[in-house]
Amino acid sequence: MQPAAEWGMVESMVRALYVLTGIATTIPVVWALGWSVWGAGVSITECLSLLGSLLLVVLGIAGPSRRRVAGRVALLSTTGIWSFYLPGIVGVVRSNVTNQELSLAVLRWTPTAAPLVIENWQQTPGAPDMTLSAVDIQQIKNTGISGIVSLYAANGKYGKGKHSRAILIMREPVRKAIQFNEPNATSVIYIYDGAGWRQVPPNAPTLNRTIRIEPQWDDPQQTSVMVELSTGASQGFGVWWPKSTLKDRIR
Repeated sequence: MQPAAEWGMVESMVRALYVLTGIATTIPVVWALGWSVWGAGVSITECLSLLGSLLLVVLGIAGPSRRRVAGRVALLSTTGIWSFYLPGIVGVVRSNVTNQELSLAVLRWTPTAAPLVIENWQQTPGAPDMTLSAVDIQQIKNTGISGIVSLYAANGKYGKGKHSRAILIMREPVRKAIQFNEPNATSVIYIYDGAGWRQVPPNAPTLNRTIRIEPQWDDPQQTSVMVELSTGASQGFGVWWPKSTLKDRIR
């Protein structure tokens, strides 16, 4: 085979690669842009990536005959494509590296001068374990609070990986939104006395992800607890306060 014929075959393969790469990288971006119909935002990197993919397709079908010009166009197109895909790849890697299983418990607290009483969950046979562990109970005692603490919810698990534990002890519904960094492979207690919060232990290692506590949007007398996952999404539940607690708060 003559050198010219060999180069012609290589050039055909390169052009085919341009077309296939352009099409393959266009599909996910078009899918992402499709969510804008439902109100999702459109980022500049999505537009740059789509433009780069289309340029590759055009380059593969009817690109310039000059190799240097074609190479520069291909480099420019690839840069635009990676502006969208590289942050996504980094985000997936970071999510897998920093992921953890956070176990969350919420306790309602009625302060009194009497010694601390912890009302644990009465476990139902066959139901998920909702009781506080012996370690949890000892950590609650170590906070130094007194009165009655009753379990509202326990062992809600979020994420996968190394184990962390967060216990929220709340005297009443929160008046405004607040958020804490999630414990990093350790156990932390957050206590709300109606005036402010304190963390036990105060210097526990944390992640750059949050537990957000705020009044319910449709009923400010109730509380919403949301946990930020490693993917950036949030999961959580509502804490519903009995009328007696709400009346005491109003007085």
